[in-house]
Amino acid sequence: MSEELLERQELNFENDGGGCFGCSAKNEHGLQLKFHRDGNAVLCRYSIPDRFHGAPNVAHGGIVATLLDEVSCAVSYHIHGTYVVTGELSVRYEKPCPVEKPLMIRAVVLEERPRYLVVEGRVECDGELLARSEGRFFPVEPPAS
Repeated sequence: MSEELLERQELNFENDGGGCFGCSAKNEHGLQLKFHRDGNAVLCRYSIPDRFHGAPNVAHGGIVATLLDEVSCAVSYHIHGTYVVTGELSVRYEKPCPVEKPLMIRAVVLEERPRYLVVEGRVECDGELLARSEGRFFPVEPPAS
């Protein structure tokens, strides 16, 4: 398969994410995020439903952090081939994140340390940076089938 086709292909977790709030299509109350590869990054396009607002028309900060956490875990798995758990996630909210508008969420691994990966994430709308994160993600054994 060509590199161009690989980058357009939707990325999936084994066992459909095991019911994960962020990425599993099986979790009817979850976000049901879908990921794609973009070179060494993983990206996700998503519009936050209004039911997840904090202030009127603005996404709740916890949901924005969840998006950054999910895409960070996805890049660890899909690009570096390892399941991870979040050890630390620092989020900087640059501007209010709107609900019901298309967002681009993207993550890349900055460093591979002996015990963890350092991952950077970004949330953008119309090319404008709304939030960014940096975190430490610790490898774990794959879940039992």
